[in-house]
Amino acid sequence: MAYYIFCEIAWMKKYRGVTENDKPKNGGKYIKENGYGGEVYNFLTYNHKCYGYVMHYGEMHIERFDKNLKNSPKVRDVTVIFVASDGLESKIVGWYENAAMFRDWQQIYIAGDCYDYNFIADEKNCYLIEENMRTFRVPRATTAGKERGMGRSQVWYAESAYAQNEFIPKVRKYLDSMKAYCTPFYLLKEKMSVKAKDKGQTADELIRASYYEKDFLKSLSYLNLAVAKDDCFETRKERAYHLMINFYLDEAEEDYKAALQFEDSLQAMAELMNVEYCLHNTTSAIGLGERIRRRKSGFDNWSDCAYLLAILYFENKEYNKAESLMYECESEEDSEKHNNWIPEMRKSVKEARKKA
Repeated sequence: MAYYIFCEIAWMKKYRGVTENDKPKNGGKYIKENGYGGEVYNFLTYNHKCYGYVMHYGEMHIERFDKNLKNSPKVRDVTVIFVASDGLESKIVGWYENAAMFRDWQQIYIAGDCYDYNFIADEKNCYLIEENMRTFRVPRATTAGKERGMGRSQVWYAESAYAQNEFIPKVRKYLDSMKAYCTPFYLLKEKMSVKAKDKGQTADELIRASYYEKDFLKSLSYLNLAVAKDDCFETRKERAYHLMINFYLDEAEEDYKAALQFEDSLQAMAELMNVEYCLHNTTSAIGLGERIRRRKSGFDNWSDCAYLLAILYFENKEYNKAESLMYECESEEDSEKHNNWIPEMRKSVKEARKKA
């Protein structure tokens, strides 16, 4: 059974981060005071998925869809409809289909920052309506009547008989009609495999050319051609890094693993470790961290790897291993490199033990 939920967010053009030409407006107090909020990334693809945010207090009440879901931590097959005000009235700005909705806040780490979300959907099931085509008005309960529109909360479960039998069918018809006009905001995989025109450059020259190209696809096309010309450690690692920093983690993982078949590089392992962590492949990430740990002498980025390995041990509730790693780091000659994370990690382990 498909469920529908309406979420009121700030108004933006693209919801792929705040830029000079795309700043959130008509949002809540936090948006007004800070100039940004969690929803500014609602249509940013991260490893081929979108992570949806809406401001709310407490938990998301999944049981309002179905009483049998009272103890469920999440529910699937949700259509998440994002609503925002253009300054005059609230309108549908985009939606997710076949999304998962979580009762409690979830977190994702992007480029070193932590973001909260309650919804996740495959990028191909996410639709953003162009700003000048947003015409479907969502009424306010204060004027339309109780349970006939958005209330004071930013979340409307649309559970009333009116919503289910009259309003949602109209919304569904509108969304179906808009699909043809919603240009995909994500990159199709076939576009990501395109190679640059071969002008006789060497693989090294193509790698250097990719450094100076700001457009992601054009830069990737140089690297695709470089790999085709010389499939080796350097070309695979360069493409993997380019994919990783642009959040194409599945593809980056594949290239890092291929690169490590050519050369047993600690730096490549460290980067793959980070990718595996972001993909929630805990066992693989720990395994890579432990390999680096055994060969850490002289590795400049060991401190970052040690910190991530400690986090992985902690999240895996392997507190003894986390503590052993911290003692080891403190005994190293360059132990000051670890001082920025060990005290906080030790405190976290101590608190976790008390709760266990």
